[in-house]
Amino acid sequence: MGMVVTLFLALAAMTVCYALGQGGPVAGLVFFTVLLVGAAIRVLAPKA
Repeated sequence: MGMVVTLFLALAAMTVCYALGQGGPVAGLVFFTVLLVGAAIRVLAPKA
């Protein structure tokens, strides 16, 4: 479930970045950066 939330946050950040006129490559970098941070948090979280 956590990665689904991260995916939608990444899509929202990418859309906002593109709408502000940054262009496709910058929006793509923002998308993949948010996804990478979300995956890193999920992997590095302590196990119960």
